Amino acid sequence: MIFVDASYIISLIVEKDQWHDDAVRLLEKLKSEDKIITEPMIIESLNLIGSCHGGKVGVMAFKYIKDNFTIFKSDTLLEESIRHYLKFDGTLSLADCTAIHTMKENNILEIMSFDDDFDKVDGIIRIC
Repeated sequence: MIFVDASYIISLIVEKDQWHDDAVRLLEKLKSEDKIITEPMIIESLNLIGSCHGGKVGVMAFKYIKDNFTIFKSDTLLEESIRHYLKFDGTLSLADCTAIHTMKENNILEIMSFDDDFDKVDGIIRIC
């Protein structure tokens, strides 16, 4: 299983993104993986995709995620993620901290992300 960060989804869909070609190249690897994401990551992705391509493209992205990803939900997700947010003193967004919590909770080592902030998190291997 691999966690998919908003930066990857955005790069895949937004053609003018600096990482778009890399995201397309990595798509084949991602297709063969079980994918997991959090709701805050979906929101972050759709906010930017919608601002670049409009709501219809954002809804298409949402439907793809809903059909192909496990969306991790927990009643304590934000409370648990706040601990990571404090640990990194706000240098990682709260959405990024939901990724960290979800990965640790589910024993996931890899994250598909162009965000090098994840490189400072022990036990996480960033793919991209």
